[in-house]
Amino acid sequence: MARHPPIIAARRKPRYSSPLSKKRSLLRAVLTTRLRQLTNEPRARMRYDEHAFWHYIVRKHGYKLAGWPASIPFTNLSNLRGGRGPIDELLHLWNEGILTFVRVKSLDEALALRPHTDKKRGSRCDLGTHRKARSCHHRGAITPATILAEVDLRMDAEAAEFERKGGRPSAKGVVA
Repeated sequence: MARHPPIIAARRKPRYSSPLSKKRSLLRAVLTTRLRQLTNEPRARMRYDEHAFWHYIVRKHGYKLAGWPASIPFTNLSNLRGGRGPIDELLHLWNEGILTFVRVKSLDEALALRPHTDKKRGSRCDLGTHRKARSCHHRGAITPATILAEVDLRMDAEAAEFERKGGRPSAKGVVA
C-alpha cells in the first residue's frame, strides 16, 4: 500500500469558491505579509475595523495605510460592496505602490489618525433564545443522594415533636 506524504499547509493548493474570493484572499495575503515584514513580528495581523486598525496597527506597531481611496470604505474585505471592482482597484493600487504602509512619524500624527466615531458595541449571540429550555426535563434529584445520619435523626425528632405537640407551630416559629 502506497503511503502519502503528510499534507503541509504550504503545499496544499488553496480552493476558492469564486475568482472574487481568490482576489480577496490575495489582497489579504499581500497586506498581511507586508505588515509582518515591516514590524518584524510573524504573528502580526492586518485589521480591517477602523478602531482595531488604530489600536493594533497605528498605536502598537506605528504604521498607517496610505493610499486607500475615499470611494472604498475601510472595512472587512468580505463585507465590501461592489463585487470585483473595489478589490481590483485595491490590488491595482497595491501593485502600483500607491497603497502602502507608511511609518507614523510622531505621537501627534498617531492621535490624529484615531477614529472619530464611537466603537460599536458587540451584539449578543443569545438574543431571541430562552435562558432555559422551554420543556424542562427533570435531570435527577435536587437533594444529595446521601443524607447524613445526624440530619436524618434530627428531622425525625422534629417530626415526632411536631406530632406530639398537636401539629401547631408557635408564634416564634418553634413547634408548640
